[in-house]
Amino acid sequence: LLIAIAVVSITNSFSFTIPMSTKMVKSNAMRHQHSTPALSALLDPLLIADAGTSSPEPIQLAFKAATFFPQPFWTLLVLLPNSGLTKKVMGGIEIVTICCLIHFFIVSASIVIPEGGTAPLDVFNGVFDIAGNPQESFMTLVKYPNFVSEEWSHVLTWDLFLGRWIWLDGLRRGIFTPHSVLLCNLIGPPGLLLHLATCLVTGKGLPGNEAEEEEL
Repeated sequence: LLIAIAVVSITNSFSFTIPMSTKMVKSNAMRHQHSTPALSALLDPLLIADAGTSSPEPIQLAFKAATFFPQPFWTLLVLLPNSGLTKKVMGGIEIVTICCLIHFFIVSASIVIPEGGTAPLDVFNGVFDIAGNPQESFMTLVKYPNFVSEEWSHVLTWDLFLGRWIWLDGLRRGIFTPHSVLLCNLIGPPGLLLHLATCLVTGKGLPGNEAEEEEL
């Protein structure tokens, strides 16, 4: 169902994105002043302000999907880690893949317009400028709603990926994981640290080198 919604959203709003600057918005408006009425009607929704405004509706819907779609599966991992239902639903990679598709839709919908994107590239580059102020650059990035939508779905997807791995490791080695999975859902990486601490305290040891285990 979510994939179908994403396809319909892409079809109905294939060009929705957030222009990277007010100058580009004005440029778009001037460029389409002499367009046909039908073309103008199609492009007008794209002429939104760059920062501090909401994303187009399809991206807003995808943001909600990224937020609420994973929660029932987190519930299974935390409350029913050993049930057959949880193993059937979360044993495969399908649920995480759907989350990845939601994120991919947000990114695609944001960049499909030539002038568009999740945020200005020069600001993004500033995050990786060791001689500059990366934190300040990132604070600027979060003023762009498309970037917030991309980053939020990015974080939630990897949290679920990690939480699922913790759960699988618990199943393989008989380790209690609900507390670690719950913490992973709440704040991400500390959930892994709690799982590793649980492994040590229970005498199970840290997870081994899976690459070498596959060779044996």
